[in-house]
Amino acid sequence: MNLRSILFIVFSFCLMKSFGQQANYKFNNFGNRSILLSGNVTGSVTDLGLVYYNPSRLTEVENTGFAFNARAYQLSSLKLSNFLGEDSRVSSTNFNGIPSMAGGTFDLFGNRFAYSFISKTRTDNTIGYDIETLSDNVFESYPDADNYKGNVLLRTLIRDDWFGLTWAKKVNNKFSLGFSLFGSAYNYNGGSNLNHTINFETSKVAFYQNTIGFRQESYGLILKIGANYHFERFDLGLNINLPYLEIYQKGRFTYTKVVAGSDLDLDQFYDYNLKNLASKRKEPLGISLGAGIPINKSKLHLNMDYVSGIKRYNRMNIPNIDTGQDELTTVLFKEYRRNVFNFGAGFELYINETFKSYVSFSSDYNGFIENANIFDLSSDGNRDITVGEDFIHYSVGVDFKLPWASIILGTTYTSGSTEFISPSNIIPIEDDFEYETTTIDYSRWQFVVGIEIPVFDKINPLSKSEK
Repeated sequence: MNLRSILFIVFSFCLMKSFGQQANYKFNNFGNRSILLSGNVTGSVTDLGLVYYNPSRLTEVENTGFAFNARAYQLSSLKLSNFLGEDSRVSSTNFNGIPSMAGGTFDLFGNRFAYSFISKTRTDNTIGYDIETLSDNVFESYPDADNYKGNVLLRTLIRDDWFGLTWAKKVNNKFSLGFSLFGSAYNYNGGSNLNHTINFETSKVAFYQNTIGFRQESYGLILKIGANYHFERFDLGLNINLPYLEIYQKGRFTYTKVVAGSDLDLDQFYDYNLKNLASKRKEPLGISLGAGIPINKSKLHLNMDYVSGIKRYNRMNIPNIDTGQDELTTVLFKEYRRNVFNFGAGFELYINETFKSYVSFSSDYNGFIENANIFDLSSDGNRDITVGEDFIHYSVGVDFKLPWASIILGTTYTSGSTEFISPSNIIPIEDDFEYETTTIDYSRWQFVVGIEIPVFDKINPLSKSEK
């Protein structure tokens, strides 16, 4: 397998950790107890996570003044099978923090309000490695090769910060309405750098370099509409996420290719720095329906979620470029999403006035049919490869209520697996590809440690329905 093939697989490997999970709509949860209930709280949320899951539930909690999301850390593991050939294995393990939120609630002019900041997405991945082995593929194309060294460096960075204001009002004793308006500041950039050098027995040196970079900026608004109704035996909640409204966008794409020394007829140098490209960011319509069902002093939480698909569109409009092929190369940067249905349940077990425990699960199906990938443009033809996984999330935890604070402890576990087609057995500048299947297995443990200390109240906020 040549470096061009390895670049493609590892870049997909990197995207699966980051961009691919942007179409997993329940991959991260927000709010101390909402995390331990796997986000199954549309009809029952009682913490600051209400600004995200159902703003109408703001009428059901006491003022907090200010509160932090539980601090959570995660241990994630990625394993690739058939990566460098049949029966080969490659793995990676990372330990880091996860996105969080902060904010509070207050009354003003007889209305309930909340303010919040959510670090919706935080991804910063860098993968780099060297190869110094003279493989059979190298000898097939360069039989007089004496020494070989290759290097691959890949990076992906995504930041999506939400700044929100929530308003809710009781229409009557049973029915409440609420709205959350978030401003989103989104930045997605990444790139790859591939180079390899071959030293021949004649002391001649051949060099190949391929560097790709991109950046997408987007600023816009996200509106959530929530409703909550008290039935005699349970609460029913509805939350509608309207499609993302983009206000400002900008894209940039860079590409450099150098081929030198292997043959005078093949020497190449191309350099592009394309700025102010038109780009789009689309987030779909979502509808969640949930119920909170009291069972004595405990509670069952049920949730169903629907997220609509998105028709195929150009995420960034990149013009065709010259990469040394017979025709101009088309740079694919398209996105296409399917309809997704998720479901989940959680159980809140009441032990006594100071202690509760939580257990939950939730499905998290990936919505991508096609997603925007960048890979080595010198390959034969920009195949569109989709990377994304279906996950199942599990959570357990406890909540200690003290006179001055609440302490939340818990853990979540996520697992999933996917397959994708990857090119193999090709060394530079050939047109014939063989395709093999690579399997990616992902697992994640999150460790949640949180404390809530109300600023303006002497007791920890509770759902009014629990008082």
